[in-house]
Amino acid sequence: MTPAERTRKSYDVRPYPQGDLKALIRKGGSLPPLKWMQAIGRPGETAPKRVLVAGCGVGVEAFVLRALLPGAEIVAVDFSARSIAEARRLQKTGGKARAIRFLVADLTDPDLARKTGGDFDLITCHGVLSYIPDPARVLENFAAITAPGSALYLGVNGGAHTSTRLRPWLASFGLNIADLKEERRLRGLLKLWDSLQDDEAGQLAAMSSSYLAGDVCGPHFNNWPLARWNAEAAGSGWEMAATWLMPMALRLAMEGENHRLLFPAGTAGLAERLDQARPAGFHRILLRRTTGQGEAGGRCLRWTRLYSVRFKKGADNRTTTAVLSSATFRLRVEWQLKPGQAEALRTLVESQVPSAAWMRRWGRSEAAGRILRLWAGLGAVVEVETPTDP
Repeated sequence: MTPAERTRKSYDVRPYPQGDLKALIRKGGSLPPLKWMQAIGRPGETAPKRVLVAGCGVGVEAFVLRALLPGAEIVAVDFSARSIAEARRLQKTGGKARAIRFLVADLTDPDLARKTGGDFDLITCHGVLSYIPDPARVLENFAAITAPGSALYLGVNGGAHTSTRLRPWLASFGLNIADLKEERRLRGLLKLWDSLQDDEAGQLAAMSSSYLAGDVCGPHFNNWPLARWNAEAAGSGWEMAATWLMPMALRLAMEGENHRLLFPAGTAGLAERLDQARPAGFHRILLRRTTGQGEAGGRCLRWTRLYSVRFKKGADNRTTTAVLSSATFRLRVEWQLKPGQAEALRTLVESQVPSAAWMRRWGRSEAAGRILRLWAGLGAVVEVETPTDP
């Protein structure tokens, strides 16, 4: 039996997640805010019309998106027939408002486009590719069923994922970590592990068997640093738009102006540098389908509306402090701007997309460019491939 077949069998035995599914749906499941995915993954676009929930399990994220996107067609697939059966059972309790097309399908199947219908504006894939031996094949399939400008959200294990240390530790006790069988002994070892931890890695013994089968035991794991995931995605026609952790990590780097050493760097390079210094246990990555035009199509900035802006005049009226606040990221940051820059920022916030003359007013100095790159990392602005009007 191949690792993929063993993984499928595991989820057929223990559909994920288990527990009070309606409560999980009310809490929003595991997805990051849709507002973030839309503003940075699909800047300037209307709400997605077709959404694929890839590796949907028993359907929690699909039901969450159904409520958030009442006008969208939602397709949800999983290779576990039992998981799809449970999702359909749950669907019957929700009435017509829960209309979702649930399908049994393998994400590595070359025929995925025909089975799902393709032409998706948004794909969400949370907690799936970390357990597939060939994630590049899945990413290529995703590229084949989306158009340029579409967005893909990936939730995948990072290099600091708990299982990176835990799996060899369990194996040292003679436990077969490729198959969740010796549950009583496993629970005892997890209690021991928990007692030795002082962070979130010490809460495993009480987790459901479906969680342990997916996140601790199993035949295959991709616990990769962000750079590796980015390389896999880039090779399949995707470019990194953002990571959920980047604004928070960048805010830490801003203390004492330490962030200046991170630049110049694009979004992907900046995210990778931050992950190297502060490895994540889990990545929430937002990707955009590339157009294939490279720099030929031009690049411009767009205000994401994930931040509100308040202006405070300096005592000498020569400088203005811009206060950027985001409820999405729970962040607040300040900058001292020159009068021309403050006016340029007001224009950007009001219009969202600046004219070609906007950069002349903002300024082309190294310091002015660094602020824009920093704002892109914080999620206040995003670079798009649409050329600006003259």
